[in-house]
Amino acid sequence: DFAPKKNESKWVRIAKQSCRFLLLSSFALETLSIFVGTVTGNVLLGHGEQIAAKAIGYTSPLALLKHHHEINYLTIQICFLQGLFNWLGAVAIDLLIPKEGETKSARKMNQCMATTLVTISFWITAFYNYHLNFYDDYAQMLRKYFKLVVQRYLCWPLRPMSLLYVPSTILTLFMMWRAFSSPAEEDEE
Repeated sequence: DFAPKKNESKWVRIAKQSCRFLLLSSFALETLSIFVGTVTGNVLLGHGEQIAAKAIGYTSPLALLKHHHEINYLTIQICFLQGLFNWLGAVAIDLLIPKEGETKSARKMNQCMATTLVTISFWITAFYNYHLNFYDDYAQMLRKYFKLVVQRYLCWPLRPMSLLYVPSTILTLFMMWRAFSSPAEEDEE
């Protein structure tokens, strides 16, 4: 049960909210990764001869993809990896939340598994950073991605859909702040 209760400590309430947020955002990020990957694949397959002609001079298909569809490439890579991290983080947080009737040995095992998942996340990041193409590390990928998003979706000329996704994003951020700052006194028993 991820619903915070009035009588719970502040850290348990925040942990439950964070766990729920991470699980749902993990699902959204993985879905976005699949969607963008499918659309990008269709774009590349739908322009076969053009892509084949453009491929001359590139050392790999990924180099072609990065050059012509970098924001798609980064969206797929970042959403998949961040979705995985969010899911691992949610499971780790859930393991750390005290459960009713939990024995001391079960509590210790849950803490062990939570730290194991955090350690695995560090190993995944190190492995990913070592095997990256085109970027030094995951942080550089994120910086490049946000720069491209701002250039493509938030700068002039405005896209018609920006009239919907900009206000929607602002509303989402406000609702997130409101959810995480909700005091225990507002909850019913």
